[in-house]
Amino acid sequence: MQVEGRILTSYKPGEQSFVFRDPLGVVSVISPWNFPLYLSMRSVVPALALGNTVVLKPASDTAVSGGLLIAHLLEAAGFPAGTLNVVVGAGSEIGDAFVEHRVPSLISFTGSTDVGRNVGRIATGGKHIKRVALELGGNAPLVVLDDADLEVAAHAAVVGRFLHQGQICMSVNRVIVDRTLYPAFAELVVQRVSKLKVGNPNDADTVIGPVVNQSQLTGLLSKIDQAHSAGLARLFGASAEGLVLPPHVFGDVKVDDPLARDETFGPLLPLLIADDEAHALLLANASEYGLSSAVFTKDMARGLQFARGIVAGMTHINDITVDDQPNAPFGGEKNSGLGRFNGHYAIDEFTRAHWVTWQPGGHNYPF
Repeated sequence: MQVEGRILTSYKPGEQSFVFRDPLGVVSVISPWNFPLYLSMRSVVPALALGNTVVLKPASDTAVSGGLLIAHLLEAAGFPAGTLNVVVGAGSEIGDAFVEHRVPSLISFTGSTDVGRNVGRIATGGKHIKRVALELGGNAPLVVLDDADLEVAAHAAVVGRFLHQGQICMSVNRVIVDRTLYPAFAELVVQRVSKLKVGNPNDADTVIGPVVNQSQLTGLLSKIDQAHSAGLARLFGASAEGLVLPPHVFGDVKVDDPLARDETFGPLLPLLIADDEAHALLLANASEYGLSSAVFTKDMARGLQFARGIVAGMTHINDITVDDQPNAPFGGEKNSGLGRFNGHYAIDEFTRAHWVTWQPGGHNYPF
């Protein structure tokens, strides 16, 4: 990392003006159960590298891989005692106390928007006001414009939705297709989905394995029941076996339907129809979330213009919505969070700017 201070010009004769970048002190990290090792380390490593100490609370479902293992590895590597501290416990029991404690200067939270709202409310509205870095939920649109390569777009839609059973904040949550391409696109998607292997995740060729727990499955089944009750066209789907829910595809879903409106965080894919490019952009932005997004077009200038119109932290042209690169800013807009991770963007999150001036003396004050 490149931590840089600055020397500023001053209107006061003889004054020296400096801006220093200092560590915050103690950083508290709350990490999620999906990709627990990586999403913990994404905050822990830059925080430590910038001179802070860290208290980490991993998700209860992944306390070992998301917390205790990291502490063991850093201890074995020779990090001083107390550099990283891990607190294990259910968020419902210790979460509020963890956030409102007087010691940490920053709360770095990755998880759902509902929980993130509470974290932000406690961190900024309590007795001890803290900084927050919130990486929250998403409802990523993948837009297929009328000049897109259908094979490429359909392939990306399937991979972007069903990778990791859709349990990724950046996962394709809805596909918006130009009306002229919709029939052919829907057929291509169903063809690909029908060939995905469902079952044992220990088999190398399995694509769709189990969701994380029964609570997650129950929520997904409820969304499927709601879709059936609303009369949505199910283009593909099958019954769950244990925690394994086969992929589901629903066609001609309306923008206000829960499948399009909410973050499903599972192997459910709604297809929406756009009348034209302007309508597609309207649909893409019709969400409280703004994390990741994608647009497919053969025209680079058109793609860039469309991407700039999407209110999101990240937009990928002719690629899936799932991407995270170490030198690129990762984060969202609207209810998808605050702040950015990765590269020099992390420096702003895990340090503070301290302005210091020096005068030789002999001031000519007005009184």
